Formats: sequence, structure tokens, C-alpha cells
Amino acid sequence: MRHYAVCLLCASVSLLPLFSVAHAAPATPASTALAATLPPLTESDSTFAENVSALNTFEINISNQAAEQTKRRKVQEFAQASAKMHTTNQKALTTLALKHGLALHKDMSPDEEQIAAQLKTESGSKFEHDYLDLQAQAASDALAMFQNEAESASDPDLKAYAAATADTLQTNLNDSLKLGASKPTR
Repeated sequence: MRHYAVCLLCASVSLLPLFSVAHAAPATPASTALAATLPPLTESDSTFAENVSALNTFEINISNQAAEQTKRRKVQEFAQASAKMHTTNQKALTTLALKHGLALHKDMSPDEEQIAAQLKTESGSKFEHDYLDLQAQAASDALAMFQNEAESASDPDLKAYAAATADTLQTNLNDSLKLGASKPTR
């Protein structure tokens, strides 16, 4: 499963150029009113938002699966908390992006879909271990991205979002390690 986590990271990085073009938000009265007040995000900030949106979708998907499939109560509670955290983060990010006229996609990449499908074929302790390894690796990889965005974002609201979320990701990483995840590779 570690191979899948590495593939996920590589796929996410390779998709950066694809997400660099901001998608205009649908012209609804609410989004138009929000978008009219703030300038568009920079290319770098838009790319960050798109990548985080895809990651949130993936994390929500596999965490919901783990919450239903796992047998250990502590892993189930962790998965439920992870799904809730990523759902909350996705809502906050979506609201922030819409204020800048950016509509975020909510689809997993083909690589993420493949990893989620592979995870569905597993059960028992193998499933739990692989899920926790994915959580630890994803949190570790995302943590660096969020810390960088917290330092370099052009938009002050996105900068604050990235800083606050980095703290949450560090907690998520620590919790997954306590539950038995392998130490992430860099």
C-alpha cells in the first residue's frame, strides 16, 4: 500500500499544471455576489486550492469507507473524525474559493480512484494498516504543502486557512501513527 501512497503523491504533483487554470464559478446570485468583492486568486493559490480539494475528496472517501469497514473502535473513531475534518475543510475552502470566483472540482484523480478501489478489496488488519498508512503519508505530504502555503499565499484568508489546517494535519498525522501507521517516507 505504501506504493499507492507514493503514487498518489506523484500523481498529485504531476497534476499541478492541469489545475493551474482557475475555473470560473457558476453564475449564481450568491457566488456572483461573493466573487464580486475579491480579486481572483493567483495561479499558485488556485493550484493549491484545487489540489487540496482533490485531496479532501479522496480523504473523505477512504475515511468513510474505513469508518464502515474497520473493526477496531479506535480506528473507526479516527476515520470518522478524519472524514469530518476533511468535510469541514472542504466547506471552508469552497467558500473561500467562491469568494474569488473559483469553483473547485470535487472528483478524485484516476490514481486516487485506483487506490480507493484497491483499499475496498482489503479487509481486517491489512485494511486497517493500509488505511492508517495512507492517512499518515497523506497528512505528511499535505503538511509540507500547507506550511508552504501558510508562508507564501498571496491571499490573507487562504494563508490563515492553510496555517490553521496545517495544525490539524499535524494532529491527524500524530493520531494515525499512534494507531499503528508506518512512519511516512519523504
